[in-house]
Amino acid sequence: MTKSLSVCACFFFICLGSVFAQKRTESHWGKTGYDIAYSAAATDDGGYIMCGLTKSDGDSIGDIVVIKTALSGDTSWTFTLGGPKLEGGNFVMQTADGGYLVAGHCEDFGAQDCDGFLMKLDKKGNRKMFKVYGGLNDDIFEGAVEMPDGSFVFAGITASYGNPDNSQRRHTWFVKTSSTGDLIWSKFYAWSGHEYGYSIASMTNGGYLAVGYKSQVPVFNGYRNGGYDGQIMRLNENGDMLWTRLYHKEGVTIFYKILPSQDNGFYLAGFTTLTVQGPTSGLLVKLDADGNELWEKLYGDEHNSIIFNDIKQLPNGNLMFAGSSTEVDSPGDVYILTTDANGNKINDELCGGSNSSGSSVAVQGNNGYLVAGISSKYGDPNGDIYYIIKDNTVLNVPSTEVVLPHIFPNPVKDRSAIVLPAPESYSTVDMDVRDMSGKLIYSLKNVMAKDIVINKGSLPPAEYLYRIMCKDGKEYKGKFVVE
Repeated sequence: MTKSLSVCACFFFICLGSVFAQKRTESHWGKTGYDIAYSAAATDDGGYIMCGLTKSDGDSIGDIVVIKTALSGDTSWTFTLGGPKLEGGNFVMQTADGGYLVAGHCEDFGAQDCDGFLMKLDKKGNRKMFKVYGGLNDDIFEGAVEMPDGSFVFAGITASYGNPDNSQRRHTWFVKTSSTGDLIWSKFYAWSGHEYGYSIASMTNGGYLAVGYKSQVPVFNGYRNGGYDGQIMRLNENGDMLWTRLYHKEGVTIFYKILPSQDNGFYLAGFTTLTVQGPTSGLLVKLDADGNELWEKLYGDEHNSIIFNDIKQLPNGNLMFAGSSTEVDSPGDVYILTTDANGNKINDELCGGSNSSGSSVAVQGNNGYLVAGISSKYGDPNGDIYYIIKDNTVLNVPSTEVVLPHIFPNPVKDRSAIVLPAPESYSTVDMDVRDMSGKLIYSLKNVMAKDIVINKGSLPPAEYLYRIMCKDGKEYKGKFVVE
């Protein structure tokens, strides 16, 4: 299972100098048995939260595990839930109310096979809600998005619906619930083969974009080359399919993640094989605001297979990828890639040791990050939950908690993100930008607070004032400098 969607970090650190140092922490979690983190998110206390599957915490096939860490990497608390059958957490995020949403699959708490589940935890890791959705066969949640009204929309797969021949083929499945987990709608889309929904994002003009894969068109007695095409699905607010597009190569293409970009478009990350027998190439596709493809980039070569499982955009506009890199006759390493906003490589890193892979990346507002996944380097051949944290702080200067809102970076050299407190980050807001004399420079209407970016563009070097007006009547004001 995989993998999915980020949360805006809501506390940042003021830097009192100009020389940056990067602190690195590597750690792991688990006992004897298979343990893996599928998803990670930044939290508003400067730390991180991860979820996944554990087989080392009991005698089950798999239990849900959630791990909260401080910025230092020290474990704040852990939460596990499961029975003798199969459970796992595929997606985690911090919600606008400050708690945590976990989604995935469970067998012990629903129907005969797996059901999709929604679980809410408070900040201390106490379970506040657990609800399941689905039918008699396998139903799994993979990704989710929180809406401004507190509702949730999930993407995943279902074998309970769309199979009149009882074949148990898996099909894309979308579910919307209220903030308290009440079902609002459930939609599935079934064709002649297998389809999978991995990740979903909301669109500024309404509705959603979701990604995954679809079996290639049947030819004679089977599917051509047994391959899959990457799939992009456009849904309206009610989950009705408006269009679907396939990304086709001769081999296999899968999109694992869709990420809204700072310029109101989207990034898609996954992998593709250009030929049936060829190595996997890390795949990055850029879409515009309407879901139209602008460009693509491939990473890797004939000696080095790369898979991207997750992507995030840093406050400075750069992109970070978490995945795996496998050379010929090599068991694989965690692969971390940083590119600019156009996909041009800045640097990359292999870590995690033998038999390892990165499932998810989470980003804090100082461009620090956590990459989580699995590794066997700590002595368990089955694999432990593995994570690496890099914290960008100022050399020899203590960090100070900042009263939000906060612009990073400031002064603005290219583009900078404005971050509001967690309860406001998923709300729709208006914003005015004025010069120091009070003259209106430009305004934004009905934009998602977490997506506000100051783009240098044609702004001349100067100081500017901004004011953000929330629908609940709250206002946030601040100043930024354009160099």
